Amino acid sequence: FYTRAHRFMDAYRRGLNGKQAAWAAKKYHSHRVLPNDILEELDREGIASED
Repeated sequence: FYTRAHRFMDAYRRGLNGKQAAWAAKKYHSHRVLPNDILEELDREGIASED
């Protein structure tokens, strides 16, 4: 549970919304934090922010 929560906290800290954070947490399930280029990867995958 701790690792999953930590991944979500890292996503929110980077400015991701809930849908983006869930996608990133699922994709990087074996990592504690998300990669630095996560925003570019979200753009490539077509998961846009809902601003």
